[in-house]
Amino acid sequence: MARHPTDPGLLRTRFALEEWSSAPDGQGGYTDVWTHVAHVWGMVTASRATDPVRAGTEEPVRERTIVLRKDPRVRPAMRLVAGDERFIIRTAHDEEMSGRYLRCAVTSEVPQ
Repeated sequence: MARHPTDPGLLRTRFALEEWSSAPDGQGGYTDVWTHVAHVWGMVTASRATDPVRAGTEEPVRERTIVLRKDPRVRPAMRLVAGDERFIIRTAHDEEMSGRYLRCAVTSEVPQ
């Protein structure tokens, strides 16, 4: 019997959820940093690579879908980190309207 795509047993990857914020740089100014918010469990489910041209140079980007346990702190523009991989959340929605999972469209830069 096939498992449901959002079977809780498949959410085995622990992600650090981070948000972009400004912090004092010690010299009277500010620096932008990623700040840890929480740990969430999820699963990477799909991948598609594109080669968009930005500012006249090609910059490979991998688009993925990540399914997470629902957490009200998860919002677009936040970042998920698992090991060396970093994913920027573009959209986050409860596709099944069950109140249990979030399906996030994310992008990660492909190392060259």
